[in-house]
Amino acid sequence: MNVVKSLREKLMGLIEAINRYPLTMFFLLATATVNMNMINNEVENYSKYLFAFVIGALLSIVAQQTFERFFTRISERIMLMGASVALTAGYFFAIRSASTFNMEMGTKTGVTIFALMMVFILVPSVKSVITFNQSFMSVFKAFFITVLFTAVISIGLSSILLAVDQLLFSLDYKAYEHVLNIVFSLFAPIFFLSFTPSYPGKRDASGIKGEQGLQMDQVAKAVDTPKLLGILISYIIIPLTAIYTVILLAYVVLNISGDFWTNNLLEPMLVSYAITVILVYILASNLENQFAVLFRKIFPKVLIPIVLFQTIASILRIGEMGITYGRYYVILFGIFAVIAGVIFSFFPIRKNGLIAAVLIVFSAISIIPPIDAFTISRENQMNLLKSTLSENGMLENGEIVPNADISTKDKKTITRTVSYLDSMDYIDGIDWLPDKVFHYGNFKNTFGFEETYDETDVGKNDNQSAYLDWERSPSLNIENYDRMVNLYVNGYQKTKDVGTVIPLKIDNKNYKLKNLVDEENIFLILVDESDQELIRFDAKKAFERIFDNQKELKGENLSVKEATVTEENDAVRMSIVTNNVDYYNSRYDADLYVFIQIK
Repeated sequence: MNVVKSLREKLMGLIEAINRYPLTMFFLLATATVNMNMINNEVENYSKYLFAFVIGALLSIVAQQTFERFFTRISERIMLMGASVALTAGYFFAIRSASTFNMEMGTKTGVTIFALMMVFILVPSVKSVITFNQSFMSVFKAFFITVLFTAVISIGLSSILLAVDQLLFSLDYKAYEHVLNIVFSLFAPIFFLSFTPSYPGKRDASGIKGEQGLQMDQVAKAVDTPKLLGILISYIIIPLTAIYTVILLAYVVLNISGDFWTNNLLEPMLVSYAITVILVYILASNLENQFAVLFRKIFPKVLIPIVLFQTIASILRIGEMGITYGRYYVILFGIFAVIAGVIFSFFPIRKNGLIAAVLIVFSAISIIPPIDAFTISRENQMNLLKSTLSENGMLENGEIVPNADISTKDKKTITRTVSYLDSMDYIDGIDWLPDKVFHYGNFKNTFGFEETYDETDVGKNDNQSAYLDWERSPSLNIENYDRMVNLYVNGYQKTKDVGTVIPLKIDNKNYKLKNLVDEENIFLILVDESDQELIRFDAKKAFERIFDNQKELKGENLSVKEATVTEENDAVRMSIVTNNVDYYNSRYDADLYVFIQIK
């Protein structure tokens, strides 16, 4: 009977969530429909519609939370819902005007989603008996319960479909994707919202006491810290964080006058440490045991100097490296972490919601021109490039003058800034930079020297990998090419040798694609019927460029554009798209696609 009662309560909770968030339900149905079209039509790109509906769903949730907290009239609710629709439409038309859903638009969308989630957590605690810590705990619990249920249901339904496919009749492989689309697009968010209690609001001021008591019981249950979670935080997570902190402090103290200011690997480590301390502090704010109290007293004060030093180190690197959008966010987060440490150290626990307000403000700053991450980084990189060119007499009357006789440091700066501008699709807006600047020969013809990278790039680092993200780039554009060849490059040959030789027939003429490998070079060579060389593609140089692109992504896999390198001459245009490339023990190992066009 208890099981039946529990299931009935869960079902009633889902129905109540649907009734409570009708506009959200509309956007979720739209999201599921878009996903269905993406599954059925793999060639079409519906990402702009998908992200617009996701933003709309979050805006409508925030609107409902705001209504319940501060308003009572139906007309006010309709106005808030209308504002959500208007903002969603504004977002859609903003991204629709962009030619592609690029890194800039994707990052801004991600920051917007994060900010809306913060608003969702913050609103119930504004001028309320409910604290931000309690609201955060409610969302934290709901999230992990939703993940667990969603995973179990997904595995169960997939197993059922597999059994039907194997034992009864064949199913289209897309059936699995359609079922999971329903689970993730509809069930998961609605199930999550069913755990969101109706927090005390303006409408409850004149309510019936019995109903208010029932409501507060539901709220208390939602924000309560489970005993097991309390034990996990107090006796496992906090001690582990303490040990990690001692190690970081020891490193900072021992290297404060040396490596600390130049060690790029430490930067993500300290950012992750700051995130961990902030999350643990908020979760521990609902606990009153000795470990939790001690953590709240000591760790925010330790956080401040660590993050402050790292933020200063990141700012100092701007002079040499310039500002990229990634460094912008690292510095902005560092400032936020320092503010969070101050709030945790000198303000009462009830004021923890201030950090959410700061996060929301910082998120808005980072995506709204002219001080957003991308405008600042674009202008900074352009100015750094222009100043470097001007100092070397390479920019006259709006045109670049090639000059090979400049310092290696300036060559690296020019290569790095042009690479960043190219990766962010900013070159089209710069009149004095040529399009396709990294295509074969263009860079050297423009600046007078080959691309020059830091010593930590390929050739110095003995273990690197890069992979093409097929989920992000499910199709390849073969327009204007005559042939596509799948080729495996084995760089472990010890002597000079022509490896794979692939015969090709294009327009009734015979060609051969040769793979020439030795300890120093890797070339793809196309020859004609008389064995005359038409083009020699430097694959090693291409792999270096691809590894450089991989580093810019900071852990993400490559898109098709980032995995593509092109060389051409008067006779042939050849491009490679790298499926994966590994560099180990001074050797390359790569699986790639070669595209050939005879001019």
